[in-house]
Amino acid sequence: MAQPGTSSAFLSADQVLPFFRALVETLETAVVLCDSGGRILLFNRAMARACDAGDEASWENPSGPLRVGTELSRITSCLRNPDGSRVVRAQLPLSRALRGERIRDEELHLGSDGRRPRTYRTHGGPVHGPDGRVVGALLALHDVTERRLALRFADCELAVADALVTEASLAEAGAGALAAVGTRLSWPYGELWLADDADETLYPAARWVAPGHQPSDPRPERLARGAGLPGEVWASGVPCWYSDVTTSGQARLVATAGRYGLRSAIGVPIRTPEQFIGVLVFFGSCVEEPDESLLAMLSGVAAHVGQFLVRRRADELALELTRTRDDFLALVGHELRTPLTSIVSHTELVLADEEGITGDNRTLLTAVDRNAHALRAIVTDLLDLAGLESGDLPVEEVTVDLADLVTTAVSAARPTAEPNDVKIEVDAPRVLPVRGDPARLRQLVDQLLSNAVKYSPDGGDVRVALERDGDRAELTVTDAGIGIPEAERPRLFERFFRATTGTERGLAGTGLGLPLARAIAVRHGGTIKTRHGHPGTTMVVTLPVAGATESRSHRE
Repeated sequence: MAQPGTSSAFLSADQVLPFFRALVETLETAVVLCDSGGRILLFNRAMARACDAGDEASWENPSGPLRVGTELSRITSCLRNPDGSRVVRAQLPLSRALRGERIRDEELHLGSDGRRPRTYRTHGGPVHGPDGRVVGALLALHDVTERRLALRFADCELAVADALVTEASLAEAGAGALAAVGTRLSWPYGELWLADDADETLYPAARWVAPGHQPSDPRPERLARGAGLPGEVWASGVPCWYSDVTTSGQARLVATAGRYGLRSAIGVPIRTPEQFIGVLVFFGSCVEEPDESLLAMLSGVAAHVGQFLVRRRADELALELTRTRDDFLALVGHELRTPLTSIVSHTELVLADEEGITGDNRTLLTAVDRNAHALRAIVTDLLDLAGLESGDLPVEEVTVDLADLVTTAVSAARPTAEPNDVKIEVDAPRVLPVRGDPARLRQLVDQLLSNAVKYSPDGGDVRVALERDGDRAELTVTDAGIGIPEAERPRLFERFFRATTGTERGLAGTGLGLPLARAIAVRHGGTIKTRHGHPGTTMVVTLPVAGATESRSHRE
């Protein structure tokens, strides 16, 4: 039975439609419904916003269904494929649904010309009547713009980090970072400006232009603080966003926009807590309103670029300091070697007169001769170290019997060890060939033996072992001496570094022996490492066995 106050137990379609319309108007999902003739029956406010319709009330027609012409043409003008091309009317999801097609998880972009479109996941299909015929079509669009942007932001930051790691030069790294951002956010143009602290200006360090786009106007060679978009960001210290550069009032931006079709511009500062480094600038081809999440992502990119630039400047400074240091040592070494050679030669010549030079005079000249020889040895070590590390000092490559070289070096070191009752034991094979420079390898072994004897206690033992381990020869020199404090071990191979356990006991040394030993090992394709006992220290040197490389390549 009908309820009191009603004329029928059921509502007609015309009576149901207002209730359905009211329900759909409350949804955030964009919904559009049409009849079998393509006439719009319902177009909710979320759909109007998606199409950037302006006054949403203009989409409603109180007297009946909305007319098809204006509405469908407006949808067509707003709709974009994922590649940015317009969707033709025959390919409209509603048109396809009226032909019986089911639309599932299809991505489309909606937005008016000149503005960045939003991304929607589309679902829909035909509406069938009681007799099974298609009587209309329904389409629902879910806004996934923020989700897609979050994925693009994450991908963008990874691509920037990858570009900064893999690219070699500053210009390549900068262009790579700009391309990583521009391609993922559909910005056709980007610039990197760096601050020159010397003259208080910005200079262009890198530029990226998307394929198919013309570059912007020729960039100025320098920009003062406050000049242009980069200078404006520098002056303010905060990001600067122009949604539409044609209304910015900046002549260069307006000219660029008119000539190359650029509409929006964004500048982000690159800085550390201590200093301003530069500016990242991007230009878009459509009007783009400020977005907090996008600014946060760009600030993160700027931080990545800033860290890269700080590291690069530190590396370049360290390289320059190393180069300057080596040049200085080489200059000083060469300048010292000549007079020292003269001093040593003349002192030895005078000391050869045993009858004429006696008493205190001989004592004084002997001290001069001893210290001149010591100073010349230091100069020689400095020059050898600089030459070996830079590669300027040639290293001979011949087959050397390392076993014979080690046993010979041990025999030569024993007279130095005997006064302190230090015993040197050696365990080596009969023959162990390596490729290298005999003089340099002997210098390496002598240095390790000298250190072991020097730091061993009276009556201590020094053990020397040589063995073959696969394709490598391994030499170990072990003492039972005073050892090296744990905190100082990372600095053991630094130039001029000496452990406090040696300096506190007044043991002589220059801090050049171990750096020189490492340089010799490295130049021979080997390594040198330390193992620490309680007490004592073991130096471990590995070198390629002669023929090992050729044999391995042949087996492979």
